[in-house]
Amino acid sequence: MPRRYNASAIMIEKKELMKISEDIFLRPQLEALLEALRGRRILVFGDVMVDCFIRGVVERISPEAPVPVVSVKSRDNLPGGAANVVRNLLALGARPEIVALVGDDLDGRSLRGELRERGCGVAGLVVDPDRQTSVKTRIVAHQQQVVRFDQETILPFGDASRQQLRQAIIAACGEVDGVIISDYGKGVVERELFDLLVSEARQRNLFIALDPKVANFDLYHDIDLVTPNAMEAGQACGFAVTEENLSVAGAQIKERFKSRSVIITRGEDGMAIFPESSTPVLLSTQAREVFDVTGAGDTVIAVLTLAALGSGVTLEQAAMLANLVAGVVVGKTGTATAKGSEVLAYYDRLRPHASRS
Repeated sequence: MPRRYNASAIMIEKKELMKISEDIFLRPQLEALLEALRGRRILVFGDVMVDCFIRGVVERISPEAPVPVVSVKSRDNLPGGAANVVRNLLALGARPEIVALVGDDLDGRSLRGELRERGCGVAGLVVDPDRQTSVKTRIVAHQQQVVRFDQETILPFGDASRQQLRQAIIAACGEVDGVIISDYGKGVVERELFDLLVSEARQRNLFIALDPKVANFDLYHDIDLVTPNAMEAGQACGFAVTEENLSVAGAQIKERFKSRSVIITRGEDGMAIFPESSTPVLLSTQAREVFDVTGAGDTVIAVLTLAALGSGVTLEQAAMLANLVAGVVVGKTGTATAKGSEVLAYYDRLRPHASRS
């Protein structure tokens, strides 16, 4: 079981955290690490959805109201939420299993089919006839999001669906190397199932990573790594998180969630890394061109979890790899992923004179 922390015993003075170099990997080391990620079996538990992107151009304002008229040029439906974590795992050569709920509708069936076709195990994707599959639709014009509208059901689910999810969790935990809990606050991550998943994972000594949601803070406990963003970290602590109080925030989050490690993602300001026992550090962002940050948190937790599973790297090194992969992803539009070859090409652009020996 994870160590239980005493916040007063590990509280760090309010001071600037140590900043670490971005040049921790030589290219051969990066190649070896990316190869080590392949084949890992990961259970992803949480809220799946469809990310719909309608792209076009604005050439006039509507005569009916002072709003832009978007002339549609393309429409894409992509697996989103916890299913985007799955996409990121697949892009890096992992073998994910999904446990989640979808509705008995076209979007649910399409999502199941696409995940199966991409190579994800979908035996744990439970169909609930009383729910609508979550769909987030974004209207994008000239690379600028104009509006987003959501179609979804956020209600407690019935006993039949809960029992199927319980069975899927128990079955999947016997087959995987690690667990990612991707909580988007749509109702799948609730106390009974969370407790069951943690219990099953602990019995098998599985690594557990959590991407949290504010509404469920009171559910979380006994995990290996939690990855709140700065806003979520502030809500967990009860104060706005700044660089000056990051060390205090990290210690408090460790204690509140009974988490061995914490990484606070800070957008363009990089990451604050709080390992289990070593000194907390700051890591600056690797992104050089940012087109769309949608789903970047999914990328980070996918990479961190893969790197934690027997790759022989520290949490700081795992975070550097996640930072590098995220730098590729935010340079694309929509909920994107990055293959190993893209990560290496991005590394070469960042460090054209880095040693290859």
